[in-house]
Amino acid sequence: MKRFVQFIAGAICPECKSKDTIALNPSDDEIYCVKCDFIEKRPELKDLKKESEIKVINIQDFKKNRDKNQ
Repeated sequence: MKRFVQFIAGAICPECKSKDTIALNPSDDEIYCVKCDFIEKRPELKDLKKESEIKVINIQDFKKNRDKNQ
């Protein structure tokens, strides 16, 4: 049975700077470069900073606060 390699489109390797050479190993959540020896564990959701979350605001509230401060 053939093993399929899943590539991450547009990804650039941090070591060799090659584009489209980063692949994903789904069995152990590693990403690796097929051109050089770069290997890294895929980040987990809990590792991501909370600052990267999208903040949703009501546009009317924003306008009211903006108008108060002017």
